[in-house]
Amino acid sequence: MAKKIWAPVAAGASALALLGGMGVATALHKNDVTVVVDGVAKTIAVREDTVGEVLELEGIAPGAHDVVLPAPETKIVDGLEISVAYARPLEVTIDGEVRELWTTARSVGAALDMLRLNEADSKLSASRSASIGREGLALDIHTAKDITLTVAGVGEEIRVAGTVADALAARDITLDDDDKVTPAVDALLEDGMSVVFVSVETKQSTKLVPIDFEKQTVKSSKLLKGKKEVTTKGVPGEARETYTDVYEDGVLTSSTLAERVVSSQPVHQVTTVGTKEPPAGTTTTSSSGKGLNLARAAQWDRIARCESTNRWNINTGNGYYGGLQFNLATWRSVNGQDFAAYPHQATREEQITVANRLYAKRGFQPWSCKP
Repeated sequence: MAKKIWAPVAAGASALALLGGMGVATALHKNDVTVVVDGVAKTIAVREDTVGEVLELEGIAPGAHDVVLPAPETKIVDGLEISVAYARPLEVTIDGEVRELWTTARSVGAALDMLRLNEADSKLSASRSASIGREGLALDIHTAKDITLTVAGVGEEIRVAGTVADALAARDITLDDDDKVTPAVDALLEDGMSVVFVSVETKQSTKLVPIDFEKQTVKSSKLLKGKKEVTTKGVPGEARETYTDVYEDGVLTSSTLAERVVSSQPVHQVTTVGTKEPPAGTTTTSSSGKGLNLARAAQWDRIARCESTNRWNINTGNGYYGGLQFNLATWRSVNGQDFAAYPHQATREEQITVANRLYAKRGFQPWSCKP
């Protein structure tokens, strides 16, 4: 009897054991899921029921701006892919206007594509391939503007982004310290702006210039009164002058004397004038070839001092001429035209000679001033 009882019991025990084994297997079953965080994939086997539970298991706590796909409440199925894209703060300054944004893009180019700001001719403060970390990024964007760039007086319509310096760089223009640019190189470009560049070049030039000699007069008692001799001939000197010349677009606009070096001093011309009184009745020859009579020269000088203050070339228009104030009729009556057409055109010596001719006829009577 014992053997009969054992068989069913054994059979029952085996059935219970089988049933228990099936329950444990069901309870231990796992699903394979792939978790992709910012593009980095990881496949894991989980027993969790929802996406949110899997993220919690992995220590992932999405923020308000992060993107989770599928949604956290989604049920887990075998082979499910869970994507987590962390949001990054992005401060974008567009032509001076600041915008605070969030983006799940991990590069500047991808972020600009998402924001529809990725114009090819815009100027960026970071390259399009630059990555955006979890801490975020500040990005300056200058959009292209239509401007007029004038170089060497010729205007050109161009489209460029950034500052005046960027407009010059677009035409391979390199500034130096002398060049002129309007507006300033750091001015932001605006639509319709006129940018003028003037190339300024500073050069030096030299030239040799003469230095005029002075004319000096000295008196000598060794020469007869009225005689003149050039005793030292004047010779011009010479100086080397260096100028700073400024050219704007190739045109000379200013030239400033920077240095003057005298290479040779001038030799001043010296004329010796005689002061020696000639003996009475002395006759010399004038430049006209006519004889001169300088008798009574001192007396005639006293009369001239009274008549004309010794101005031998005076012509006041009153009909009287020269140092002794001849009228034209009297002058001609004693052949004054031997020396000059008018008395004031003759030299002192020639006027005295004519006066002696008149004196031989009438003495000092024609003159109100007496010696």
